[in-house]
Amino acid sequence: MFNRHALISLSVAAGLIGGLVSAAQAETVALATDKQGTTFNTVGSGVAKVASGNSDLNVIVRPYAGPAAWAPIVNTGEVPFGMMSANSAYQAFSGDNEAGQAYRNLRILRAGGASLMLGFAVRDDGPIKTFADLKGKRISSDFGGHLSIGNSLAASLRVAGYTWDDVTPVPVTGANDGLDALVADRLDATWASLGQPRAREADTQVGVRYLSVPDTDEAEAIYQEMVFPGARIAVAKDDVAPGIDGDTRLLSYDSYLVASKDASDAAVTQMLEALWDNEAELFDVHPSMRGFTNENAVTDAPVMPYHPAAVAFYKSKGVWTDTDQTRQDALLEEASQ
Repeated sequence: MFNRHALISLSVAAGLIGGLVSAAQAETVALATDKQGTTFNTVGSGVAKVASGNSDLNVIVRPYAGPAAWAPIVNTGEVPFGMMSANSAYQAFSGDNEAGQAYRNLRILRAGGASLMLGFAVRDDGPIKTFADLKGKRISSDFGGHLSIGNSLAASLRVAGYTWDDVTPVPVTGANDGLDALVADRLDATWASLGQPRAREADTQVGVRYLSVPDTDEAEAIYQEMVFPGARIAVAKDDVAPGIDGDTRLLSYDSYLVASKDASDAAVTQMLEALWDNEAELFDVHPSMRGFTNENAVTDAPVMPYHPAAVAFYKSKGVWTDTDQTRQDALLEEASQ
């Protein structure tokens, strides 16, 4: 009896020691996102969960006010990974941002095709039904840490035939704050992404509806000129998310998982292997993650280079083409300037 109990105890102890050794072997890495309650915090948390659950990485999400706050520290490698829109990535890499600084050390790991959809959110019971109804209304503005939102708002007003002089700007500090103000009736329209957690909450509180972008020849060209060249208009199908009442045209662009160029090849490869082998786990995280398919991992319109370990990974999967390499070479040349 004693021997059997001793063997059981030794077995349990060995299991505990094995678990501790395994935990000790896991590499802890940080992933920068926007603050809690935002789309990119939710998406980044989903990526972290899938990567941590299917690799030897322990991915910790670090929330910041916005890409303007965290792009510099990912650029230096202080934080190795980040989650951002292609629009924010374009501004960060090109230097067309609040700091006027080009963050040339940022690299793409994986793209999500047309995964982010955004637009004006209004109260469902309010008088605003179309872009034309925005004239004279209280519109959220400023959005500290998110130059991309300010550009999107200005472009949307131009699509409607207006400027900021035709509406009443209401400064807010972020996407969630704009929705808070909408619920509190301090403004009439704000900018929000489809499926944003705070937008879902606002819909349960007061009812929210997204305005459909006018179906005109020049609308997409305006967004590409004023927001960034990769902007496009996509249709959100009826009831795909709270706030979508009938097929709704929204601004859309890619999302990126990014890294510092100095992020280790081993960590990058582990991250990408976990996401590639378990892509289905990403789709239930957030509507925007439906575009994070393996097919879309290598975008045909990158705004910054891919990390070298990512290039090697996608070559091993047979999805990196000569055309992709041509784009990569041109962006690496730009990064060296």
